[in-house]
Amino acid sequence: MLHIVITCGAGFSSSALVTQLNKDAQEKNLDVEYRYMPFDFGGLSKGAELSNADIVMLCPHLQHEGKKLAANYPDVPFYVIPTRLYGLMSAEDFMQDAEDAIAGWKETGMNPFHFEGESVSIRVMRTVSHRKWLEQKKK
Repeated sequence: MLHIVITCGAGFSSSALVTQLNKDAQEKNLDVEYRYMPFDFGGLSKGAELSNADIVMLCPHLQHEGKKLAANYPDVPFYVIPTRLYGLMSAEDFMQDAEDAIAGWKETGMNPFHFEGESVSIRVMRTVSHRKWLEQKKK
């Protein structure tokens, strides 16, 4: 099972997103579990335990914290959710981006990881996983 942690400032928007993603994942029988963790209030900024997390996906407004978090948690890949995708992608799309970001992190060591051409999350225009977007571009 893939374990994805999603974090935002205090956990308000990420907890709602996680609820939606877990419901969607369960309906589609996906082998993924989403959980939220606040960045503040005893969360990642305070050295929270990330056991059982395969990847941490940061809400777009935390992009500026990515390098610091990666330095504090060197064994965990981080990925900034592109602004346009936050709350719009399905559980499957989030899972695909997580799988591909983990693979990219392992291959390149880039942390936080971003797909080619997506270093600034607000500029990302796709509305599906990076994998699906590449497939659509080929057609």
